[in-house]
Amino acid sequence: MLDPMDDTGQDTGQDKGHMHQRLRREQIRLLARNVPALVFGTLLLGSGAAALLWSNQQPRDLIVGWLCALAALSLWRLWSARRFWHDTRQGAQPEQWSGTFVIASGMAGLCWGSLAWLFFTPDNPLNLAVVAIVLMAILTSATQSLGPYFPAHMAFALPCVLPFAAQCLGSGDSGLVTLGVLSVAFLIMAELFSLRIARAIEEALRLRFENESLVAQLTVEKERAESANVSKTRFLATASHDLRQPIHAMSLFVPALKALATQAAISPRTVGNIAERMQGALDTMAQLLNRLLDISRLDAGALQPSPQGVALGPMLRKVRDEVAQQAQAKGLRLRVRGEQLAAHTDPAVLHTILSNLAGNAVRYTERGGVLLAARRRGERVRIEVWDSGVGIRAEDLPHVTEEFFQADNTRRDASQSRGFGLGLSIVKRSTDLLGSRLLCHSRPGRGSVFAIDLPAAVAAANDEPDQDNTPQRARTVLVVDDDPQILTAMGLLLRSWGHETLKAGSLDDALAAVQGAGRAPEVALVDMHLSADEDGIQVVHALRQRLGDTLRMAIITGDTSAQVLAQIRAAGVVGLHKPVAPETLRRYIDGTMPAA
Repeated sequence: MLDPMDDTGQDTGQDKGHMHQRLRREQIRLLARNVPALVFGTLLLGSGAAALLWSNQQPRDLIVGWLCALAALSLWRLWSARRFWHDTRQGAQPEQWSGTFVIASGMAGLCWGSLAWLFFTPDNPLNLAVVAIVLMAILTSATQSLGPYFPAHMAFALPCVLPFAAQCLGSGDSGLVTLGVLSVAFLIMAELFSLRIARAIEEALRLRFENESLVAQLTVEKERAESANVSKTRFLATASHDLRQPIHAMSLFVPALKALATQAAISPRTVGNIAERMQGALDTMAQLLNRLLDISRLDAGALQPSPQGVALGPMLRKVRDEVAQQAQAKGLRLRVRGEQLAAHTDPAVLHTILSNLAGNAVRYTERGGVLLAARRRGERVRIEVWDSGVGIRAEDLPHVTEEFFQADNTRRDASQSRGFGLGLSIVKRSTDLLGSRLLCHSRPGRGSVFAIDLPAAVAAANDEPDQDNTPQRARTVLVVDDDPQILTAMGLLLRSWGHETLKAGSLDDALAAVQGAGRAPEVALVDMHLSADEDGIQVVHALRQRLGDTLRMAIITGDTSAQVLAQIRAAGVVGLHKPVAPETLRRYIDGTMPAA
């Protein structure tokens, strides 16, 4: 998915803080759910206590006043609980009510604790026993009802028991002092037990949340796997279609050439036209295969960036020159800005990104032009590719980096160059590889701008030296491949360039060809996979042992696995990926491509 053109980042937050917040909210909800049962138990026990006090000839006005206060407090707690559920349904956070529930618990504790001041009768042991039993019973009950939230239980327990314990301890009577000590001990045990209950509930809630999170992750992974499977099927179907198109064209051109060969007079112009179109079909297949190769290497992690100071001037001009012919054919202006800047990045990966973006910009622009620009933004450099093309609709922007996706508003006629829908997918993977983000802003009918941000280099790297385009001398080239058709085709191509060719299908054949040749080969082109028990690496080592380090060697392979690419690098030779463009092959043989 593309990021909009802004400079804001997203904070992932802290998982611990989020879990603590969820636990607190659920504890408050549990406390609120217990309020109706808690109120019912309070009124029931309060009525029983009042009846016992009444039968023990305690002051009736105090009993009635205490019971009315208890009932009023219970009704307020019920109202608070209902208000809590109403507010939370309206969007209020449960933790906002934690203070209210703690205060309510403290007031209830004071109400029960007031029994020790109103009805403490040392001379009436039966009444004193009633008060003690009632207080310990309500404390035990609160351990369960207020257990989900320990602060609420603490707020209730202390004012409930401490007044009775204080009265007993201050009475001077040894029996009552003992009762006071036992009350304090019971209070401590009740609090420890309540704390254990609160922790057990918290742990149960934590496990529940973690299980819910795991289920959600599994659901997401399942949906992602199903989506990937559907995408893979669509990917293969589309790739198959796009490969069949040029193959179908080739299947028509070959019979046409055969028919021309039977004619007495062959028109060179007709043959040249067919050959040119066949080359176009081959180029189309090569482009698609190279794009698929790029995606495969990026997904496999075979590409590891090597950041360095890169002068953006030569890079931008090189990309401009690559699309100049297509732009000129459509009458588009090509401009470059910010050539004096430099970025700290991998030049090959950056070139892949800009080449794909510039190619897309020219392809989908009919009037106006394309701008390749770089500008300094603090410690970073933003590289942008602007166009005045058809633009991309907002609903299509999240999908344009998917393989083979092509927006509906990319209108084409029969003469317009058609893309494969892979360029932006490669660009997205490449920007991720560089640790950057692909930014985009687009307006349908007005054009688009794609950008990436990279660290600015301290100093611009030197411009790349101009390549030597002077004709190169003929060389002796050793070709090692177990496919006879490739050997024949490679021999014809190399001889057309004026080179002498030594052909071999195996390691033994290669050593024999070198032994029987009039002069040692200067260049070796070796296929990676030769047979079940031979590969190109073995051939490279054997040739190096026989001929020394003067022989330049390249391994040609269609295997894009990270293991094979690592073996080629370790052997110290160049890796050329099939299908190899003739121009790439010519540059390597002529020595204008780096040897390793």
